[in-house]
Amino acid sequence: MIVLPREQYKLFIGKLIDVPTFVHSILDNVVEGTVYTDSSNYNSLLFQTNSGLYFVFGDTSNESFLNELAAICQKTIETDNRFTLFSYSNDWNHLIEKYLDGMINKIERYSFTFDKSTYKNTQRNTIMDEYIVRNINANHIDNCLEFDHIYYQEYWDSPNNFLQNGVGFCIQDGDKVISECVSIFKSNHYAEVDITTDQNYRGKGLASRIAEQFIDYCLSKNIQPRWDCNIDNIASIQLGTKLGFKQSKKYAIYIKLTSN
Repeated sequence: MIVLPREQYKLFIGKLIDVPTFVHSILDNVVEGTVYTDSSNYNSLLFQTNSGLYFVFGDTSNESFLNELAAICQKTIETDNRFTLFSYSNDWNHLIEKYLDGMINKIERYSFTFDKSTYKNTQRNTIMDEYIVRNINANHIDNCLEFDHIYYQEYWDSPNNFLQNGVGFCIQDGDKVISECVSIFKSNHYAEVDITTDQNYRGKGLASRIAEQFIDYCLSKNIQPRWDCNIDNIASIQLGTKLGFKQSKKYAIYIKLTSN
């Protein structure tokens, strides 16, 4: 397995479309990561962030690549570090489950595509005047609802990197943060939504309102918003559909097997 030099990332920018947003983040040097390939022909690729996210792509027939992939994954699984492996193909699913049997759990997720015309025709949400929508800053991270320093360290390498390169909004009730919508992953052309609302304020339309703020910002910057969620997350599916996201495909992620 060969480590792809950073200067060669440009070979894949604009060519890999149907891949997770964090892959674009690596290629655009928004987050730190490593790209592995099988040969100079780039038939098989493995993308890895420093925080333990992986995506495997391409030809599944190279036995040497498969063995090295399994070794890299197993090494991470055996540590206390995070391990999350994304797969968009059934062929890779079968091989992952074969080579990492007994070490992983499978979670199925939906990836959605954004329909701008549907979004533009949706009825806009309003919130009461006492609720303030703000850009997330360092103070909001210190006093967050859910997306704290650990979150940004895990997905963005650091809170500072998120503040410089990410997208984030929150709604406040006075000084209290009651809803947050941030880019869990972002590249130069894509931003994937992550959203949470205080359970005591749910049912007021806050999630829709703050998601609209996020989407409007992305559209103003020519960034395509993305929406992914677990297949059993009905609330997320309903909200995403309401905002103009259409179910595109089902994919799998693999995480460490946890003991009960």
